[in-house]
Amino acid sequence: MKKWLIAAVALTAACGGSGPDEPADLVLINGDVYTLDEARPEAEAIAVRGERIAVVGSNAEAEALVGPDTRVIDLDGAFVSPGFNDGHVHVESTGALIVGVNLLEVHEPEGFREEIARAAERLAPGSWITRGDWGAYEEWEVGSTGREGEEGAAEAGAEAAAASAGGPFTPHRDLIDDVTPNHPVLVNRFDRFVYLANSLALDMAGITDATPSPPGGMIAKDADGRVTGILTGSAVNLVRAAITPKSFEQRLTEVRAVLREAREGGVTTIQDITTSEQFRAYQELHARGELTARINIRPSLDNVTHTGGLGITRGFGDDWLRFIGYKAWVDGIMGGSSAMFYEQYDHAPGNFGIVRQIMLPEGIDGLALSLTRGQNYAEFPQGNLQRLMEEAVPTGLPPHIHAIGDKAVKILLDLFEAVLSEHDMIEVDHRWRMIHAQVVEEADFHRFGELNLVAEVNPYHISDDMRWMEERIGGRSRGAYAFRSLKDAGAVLVFGSDSPGTNAARYFLHPRYGLYAAVSRQTLSGEPPEGWFPEQRLTIEEAIEAYTLNPAWASFEEDIKGTLTPGKLADIAVFDVDLVDAGRNDPARLLEAEALYTIVGGRVVHERM
Repeated sequence: MKKWLIAAVALTAACGGSGPDEPADLVLINGDVYTLDEARPEAEAIAVRGERIAVVGSNAEAEALVGPDTRVIDLDGAFVSPGFNDGHVHVESTGALIVGVNLLEVHEPEGFREEIARAAERLAPGSWITRGDWGAYEEWEVGSTGREGEEGAAEAGAEAAAASAGGPFTPHRDLIDDVTPNHPVLVNRFDRFVYLANSLALDMAGITDATPSPPGGMIAKDADGRVTGILTGSAVNLVRAAITPKSFEQRLTEVRAVLREAREGGVTTIQDITTSEQFRAYQELHARGELTARINIRPSLDNVTHTGGLGITRGFGDDWLRFIGYKAWVDGIMGGSSAMFYEQYDHAPGNFGIVRQIMLPEGIDGLALSLTRGQNYAEFPQGNLQRLMEEAVPTGLPPHIHAIGDKAVKILLDLFEAVLSEHDMIEVDHRWRMIHAQVVEEADFHRFGELNLVAEVNPYHISDDMRWMEERIGGRSRGAYAFRSLKDAGAVLVFGSDSPGTNAARYFLHPRYGLYAAVSRQTLSGEPPEGWFPEQRLTIEEAIEAYTLNPAWASFEEDIKGTLTPGKLADIAVFDVDLVDAGRNDPARLLEAEALYTIVGGRVVHERM
C-alpha cells in the first residue's frame, strides 16, 4: 500500500470517534468483524448512529448504545467487512443485459428462443430487444482453461460442436417471431459481424423479400428467396435507423436491476463509466431515495472541455453521487482481438489491434500502430489523448485510462510520465489510473511504482479469459493479469468486476468471483489445479483490500469509506462464509459466499431470508 494511503487511513482512524452517547439506530453483535482498520483490525460488534459508524468493538461496547428504538441483529458469528466497492462497472450495459437479453452462453435454437421470449416478457410492449452476443462460448465452453489437449478440447466442446455442426450457430427469424409479436428485435453474434432481426424489425426498416443487399452488406435469403433475418455489414444500418431511443422509465428499471444485483452481493459503491443519460437516471433515483449503492461518476475524458469550463473539480457531488475522474481508451479489448500489441495475434496474422477514436488525431498519423519498443510515444508531437489529459490536470480529477495490450500499456505509461513530469506531479498524491493493465511486458512493471499509479484491474477475467488467451497471444500470457508483479512494483490495485463483460465473455458483479480468481487463478471448476501462472496470485487479505479500502482511496474517499472505523459511513457487508478463512484454505468456498446483510449509510438494503 502507498505510504500516503497508509497515512490517510491512520489519520481517519485517529479522527474518528463514537460521538455523543446517544442510542444507536442499528447494532450488529456476535460478528466476525474484519475492519481493514490498522488501529483495530478485528472486532465482534458495530453500532451505527444515523449514516455513520459510532462504535466498532466488543459486544458490550456496542450494546451500551442500545436504546428502545435500536434494531439489534445477532450475526451468530457471520463474517463482516466493509461494503465492497466495485471499481469498474458498466451500469448501462449491465442493466440492459439483466432486463433485456443475455445470449452469451447460447449457441443452440432452443436456448436462443427461450432467452428472447423471457426478454419479451420483461420488457414493455414496443421496446426493442437488442445486443445479446450469442455464441461467445461456442468454441471454448465455460470453464475451459484453453490448455486442454486435443482430446480434452474435443470433450469440452463436444456439445457445442454438435449444436453447431456445419458451422457456427446461426438463428432464423422464424425461431423467434411468434414470441416477439410486440417487440422488434435486432440481436448480434458475439463478434458483432452477424445480426438477426425479427419480422417486426424488418417491417419497421422496410426490408422485404424483394429488398436487395446494399453495398457493403448482406440481407440473407433462403433457397426460396425469403428473408431469414440475418444481416451483415451495411445492411444492419437499415434496421438500426428504425430503433427508437430507450425510454427514461426503462433506463430507471435497468438501473434498479443493477442496484438489486449489487446489494445482493454486498456491493455498496459502484464506480461507473457514465453517460449523461445515465447520470440523469441516477439523479432521479437519488431524489426518490431509491439508490441502494453509492455511484462514483466518471464520464469520458472528452467531456473535460465542458465540465472543466464549468469549474467542476475533484469532490464534486455528495456521498451518493460523486464525480471521481474521466475515462478514456488507448486500444480495444482481448475479447474482440483488438487490444494493441507489438507482435501480431497468434491466431490472426496481420492483426496488431486497434487505436481508439479518442486517441485521434495522433501527433503523427498511424503513430501508435507503427511505434517500436525502443520509441517513446510522448516524444513525438502531441496527440488528442495527451491534449485532453493536460486539460484534466487543473480540475484535480484524475484520468482513468483503458490500456490492455502490451503496446497500449507502454504508450499510456509514456503519456502518464510525460504529463505528470510536465506538471511536477509524479511525487504528488495524484491517484491517476490505468484501467485493465491487462498484458504488461516485464520491462514495464517498475514504471507503475515509479509513477505512483493506480492499476484498476479485473480479476474475474482470469477465470474466464484463460480459455482463449494463450491461443491468441501465446507466451505473452505470462504478463496477463499479473497482479502480483503490479503490486510488488508499487501499483495500488483496485478491483472491478467489469460487469457485464465484453462481447466475448460474461463477468459477474458479485465480488466473490473476483476474490476467488485473484487468490486461485483458476476457472470456476478449479482448473488448472496449480492455477494459471500461479506466481501471480494474491492473498485473500490483499484481494479484499483491493475491493474495499483501495477503491475508496483511489477515489479520494478514504476519509468516509473503505474501512469499518468510527466516524465513517456505515457501509457494511455481512457474509455467510468467512472470506478470509476460505481464501486462505479453500478458495472454492468463496464461490458459495452469499451476502446475508448489505447496509448502506446505516440502512439495511438487503437481508437474505
